[in-house]
Amino acid sequence: VVSTQSTEAVVSTQSTGGGIILGAACKEGEGEEEEEEEKKTEKPKKKKKGFGERKVMEYENRIREFSTPDKIFRYFATVRVEFENGKKEVFMTPKDFMRSITPGEIQPSNLGLDMYRDIPASKLLEVAGIEDGDESEGPTFLSRLAEHGLISFQDYIFLLTLLSTPKHDCEIAFKMFDLYGDGCVSYQEFLDTRSVLESRSSMGKRHRDNIYSGNTISKDGHSALTKYFFGVDANKKLTLNDFVVFMDGLKEDVFKMEFSKYHPEDGKITEEDFANLLLLHATLSQQAKAKFIRRIRKAYKGDESQGITFEQFMTFTHFLDHLDDVEILVSVYFAAGMKFNKASLRKVAHVVADVELDSHIIDVVFTIFDDNGDELLSSREFISVLKERAHRGLEKPSDTGFVRLITALGACVANYVKGEEL
Repeated sequence: VVSTQSTEAVVSTQSTGGGIILGAACKEGEGEEEEEEEKKTEKPKKKKKGFGERKVMEYENRIREFSTPDKIFRYFATVRVEFENGKKEVFMTPKDFMRSITPGEIQPSNLGLDMYRDIPASKLLEVAGIEDGDESEGPTFLSRLAEHGLISFQDYIFLLTLLSTPKHDCEIAFKMFDLYGDGCVSYQEFLDTRSVLESRSSMGKRHRDNIYSGNTISKDGHSALTKYFFGVDANKKLTLNDFVVFMDGLKEDVFKMEFSKYHPEDGKITEEDFANLLLLHATLSQQAKAKFIRRIRKAYKGDESQGITFEQFMTFTHFLDHLDDVEILVSVYFAAGMKFNKASLRKVAHVVADVELDSHIIDVVFTIFDDNGDELLSSREFISVLKERAHRGLEKPSDTGFVRLITALGACVANYVKGEEL
C-alpha cells in the first residue's frame, strides 16, 4: 500500500492515524531484532546427561575416590608404548591426567580399564604433540611437559603428591636435600625429595607396586619429569625457583581447567558455579550439597549475581594452600569464645596466607556455610569441606569402610585374647 501512494498520501494517512500502524510495525520489527540479539547473547543451556551417561559418571567417580593409584592410572591412561626390547609401558597424556582427577569428566567410550592405543616408542613424542598441542583447549603448562614425553606412572604419583601437598611443605623438603645450600639439587637428591613427599601423601601411602600391570615406582623407568627437570642424561641441576614455578604452573593448569568447565561469561562464573567448585571433592551427602546450592541460588539470583573472576578464584585457592594454619587460628577463635565473622576470615587470610580476600568472595563463603543467617560461622564444617577442596579429595581413605571395620574387629579380638592371657 505504501509503495503505490504518493508522498502526500502518506503524510495525510499519518495525520489520520494510519501512521500508528506503520509505527507499530516498526516497533514490532525492533522487538524481533532485540529478541534475536538476546538469543545470541544468551548463555547456552547445559545438555542434560542421559541415564547411561550418569551411571558411567558415578562409576568413574567411585574409581577416583576409592581405587588404588594403580587402578586409577590404568583406567584413565590411554596410551601404551612398545619399546625396542619388547617391553610395554602405559602412559597418560596431560588431558588423561586432568580427566583422572576431575569428578564428572567421562573417559572416552572406546577406552577404559586396561584398554589403550598401542604405539611404537618412535612415535612417543609425536603422539604427545598431537594430543596436547592445542593450548587453547588443553592444559598449557603440562603441554610443555609433554614435549619431553608422556606421563608415566611414577610421574603420575608425584604430580598427585604435588597437588595434595601444601607449597610450603614441598619447599621445606626441597631445602632439606639441598646438601650444599646453593638452592639446587641433583637428580639423586631429587629422588630423595620425591620419596619423602610421597611418603607423606595419602596417594603415596596407598600405592603398592604392581608387577603384573608394570606400574611400579622405579628410578630406571621412563619419566618425562626427569627429562623436564634434569635433561635427557639427568646431569643438570634443578633450582628451587624452577621447582616452585613448576608447582605453581601445575596447579594453575588444574584451576583453569576447572574454572573453564563452567563456561565463564565475560571472564566470570556464577556464585553457584563457585559453590560447586568448593563442594566438588566434599564427602557430603547429596542432600547436604543440595542444601548449600539452594542457599546460594536463592541469595544470588538475577541482578544479585556479580559473578566470580578467575583472579578472585585463584586468590581463594592460594588461601586454601595454607588451610592447616588457618585451622589452628580458627580453633583459637572458637576456644576463646570469640565470634568468627567476615572480618575474622579476612584477618586470618591476611595473617596466614598474606592475601586480601575479596568482599564478594567472603560473602559467598558465608552464604554457603552460615546455617542460621547470623553472619557467623559457628561450626567447623566449613574447614573440613575446604580441606577436602584443598587436597582435591586425594587424602581420602581408599576403602568404603569395610577394611576399617575388619581392622577394628581384629584389634578387639587381639585385646580380648591379651585380657584372657592376663
